[in-house]
Amino acid sequence: MSAPSEFLWLPDGSSRRWLPAALFAAVSLAVVGSLAFDWQKTGTNMQAVARERGAALFRLMELTRDWNARQHGVYVPVTPSSPPNPYLEHPRRDLVTRDGMALTMVSPASMARQIGELAEHSDGIGIHITSLNPIRPANSPDAWEAAALHRFDAGLDELVELIPGERPVHRYMAPLRVGQACLACHEKQGYKEGQIRGGISISMPAADLLKIRDDERLHTSAVHALVLLVVLGLLHLLLAGNRRHVMALRSLNIEQEQVIAERTRALSEANDKLLRQVADCEMAATVFENAAEAILVTDEDGRIIQVNPAFTRVTGFASSSVLGKPASLLKSGRHTREFFVEMWHGLRRDGRWQGEVWNRRENGELYIVWLFITRISGGGQPARFVATMTDITQRKDLEEQLRHQAHHDPLTDLPNRALFADRLRVAITQAQRHGRSFALCFIDLDRFKPVNDELGHAAGDDLLVEAGKRLRLRLRAADTLARLGGDEFAAILAEAGTRAEIEEIAARIVADLARPFELQAGTARISCSIGVALFPEHGRDVERLQRSADAALYEVKDAGRNAYRIFANGTAVDESRTGGES
Repeated sequence: MSAPSEFLWLPDGSSRRWLPAALFAAVSLAVVGSLAFDWQKTGTNMQAVARERGAALFRLMELTRDWNARQHGVYVPVTPSSPPNPYLEHPRRDLVTRDGMALTMVSPASMARQIGELAEHSDGIGIHITSLNPIRPANSPDAWEAAALHRFDAGLDELVELIPGERPVHRYMAPLRVGQACLACHEKQGYKEGQIRGGISISMPAADLLKIRDDERLHTSAVHALVLLVVLGLLHLLLAGNRRHVMALRSLNIEQEQVIAERTRALSEANDKLLRQVADCEMAATVFENAAEAILVTDEDGRIIQVNPAFTRVTGFASSSVLGKPASLLKSGRHTREFFVEMWHGLRRDGRWQGEVWNRRENGELYIVWLFITRISGGGQPARFVATMTDITQRKDLEEQLRHQAHHDPLTDLPNRALFADRLRVAITQAQRHGRSFALCFIDLDRFKPVNDELGHAAGDDLLVEAGKRLRLRLRAADTLARLGGDEFAAILAEAGTRAEIEEIAARIVADLARPFELQAGTARISCSIGVALFPEHGRDVERLQRSADAALYEVKDAGRNAYRIFANGTAVDESRTGGES
């Protein structure tokens, strides 16, 4: 250091030889302190990112487990990879469908465990459902998990730690509490709603986050070193002045410090922005390539400019065969022009649209997806549309199958009692609204029990199926036929005409069911009894209409069966007809 910089001239002409050293020390300590703070902040930010990732995965697994529990378990085909769970005690754990397919129930914990295995195979993320009192030995906790579970019992909400080593990982764990739906399986273990049942432990590879942290610390160190050198250089220039220029140098020092601060802040902001842009681009590319949902990007004209691998798996179209082509090549033809007009109207108005859409695969197969489209613009770049497609065909098919099974008789595939009651209410509502009439028919098979006794229950089932077919042939497409149970059927004759037309239909039904039934076990002969009530003449609500039809039916049975009668004035005697031998 030059001689003039060994002391500082003050405005009164005095000097302080120790002030330069004190200033250098103060600046150095400030820079070192700032660097230490930034290093600590970088580590804290990395820990926060790990916690957010772990919490998101935990919430996903918790929602999956809760959904399964609310469904009381889900069934999957029995395969080597999904055998029956020997630890699941449930009276309907294993089922066989009508076509012979063996199904087994997947419990909430088992479903979450299998999803965790998939995550570990695909992303290296370890997910372990554990408990201090596990039903399944594989769910026993390791030492870290056991310690975490004890801390949860003491009131801790969640735990995240960095486990160093050759392959460092972030471990996150949060407690699983017993919900109402969980009591079906765990109440016998002494658990109550709200108690901690166990926890979900998530192990996430930490190498990428640690590299980002180290790179950011290296960058921060370089910036601080540069700042320190610049500041020390400026101090050297300030101290090299003499008495005549003290005031000028002091003013210059202030200006220089302001410039340095502004440039340092601008440099820091530019570096932060660049780091965020790089991280965002890398994350977006990773998500795009590894997403399970099909993703395609189009220009404003709807022409495809980019697709991800999942797009090919879902649609069957290779990326090379769709790039540059309009997205309309996926159209199924099941939606009207107005549907797409409304879709584009919503996109232009809100910048996004979502809903169910039928598409067509490359092989011509139709499938349904949940489509989410977002318009992205800005940054001086042309506007783009990003569409995410989730194939929900299997879910829709399963929902329709379950809905059909819940409302149809498994033997005849006719509507069951619940669906028939709903259609009767609808028929009454529509008839009241439009001033129409209809007929309600209760149909009982006569001499059905002897068929079961003489030919066997299998023959009885065959007869019921054949009887349902004969009844269906005598009714119109707008009419409703249902099997209420046993040998009881019911029909709604929509938009009934004259009584003569109703009597003609009833008489034909009586005659059809009186004809012999040629079954595999032999020939069966039965007859039927029909009670008819007319809306609104014999009742304006479900209860009265059914009571009238039931009364007419018992009049037929008391009179010898094998006939029909229309309810009238409290009896059903006036409109009786027979259809053959009794």
